[in-house]
Amino acid sequence: MELLDPDTLEPVREGEVGEMVYTTLRKEGAPLIRYRSRDLTRAISGTCACRSILPRHDKLLGRSDDMFIIRGVNIYPGHIDEILSRQAGIGSEYQIHLRRRDDGKDYMTIKVERESAGDPNRDAKLSTRIEAAIKQGVLVSGKVEIVEYHSLPRTDRKSQRVFDSRD
Repeated sequence: MELLDPDTLEPVREGEVGEMVYTTLRKEGAPLIRYRSRDLTRAISGTCACRSILPRHDKLLGRSDDMFIIRGVNIYPGHIDEILSRQAGIGSEYQIHLRRRDDGKDYMTIKVERESAGDPNRDAKLSTRIEAAIKQGVLVSGKVEIVEYHSLPRTDRKSQRVFDSRD
């Protein structure tokens, strides 16, 4: 296992987040030579308490192909999802909309469903609280728009979360 910078494909320093790349030399049927998983994680140094000699890594932090950059900050939808999952008063569906205005700046709007029995009169207070949590979590401000429960599409497969309309 290697951890590489997804853009330069150079190894990252210990403790830095990188894309996990596998090589399986013992697999006879279909060996993987530097297989890019697109999973982002960081290496954990030291040996495991179980005495395994295999390299260890932290939990998966996101995917390199999901990342988007806004105002110079790399953002992973998984991080937004994690922040939203800790918020009360909203459902599980959301969408991230990115656009560039005439002033040349990028803007992010996050559409979030209100919980099924939620009160629309509390939307302004709820969106202000979520906007503050997102700014603290990803270091970029964005507008949060609360929408009706079940107004965002659901699919059997992975939902599309990011809609990037920037040039």
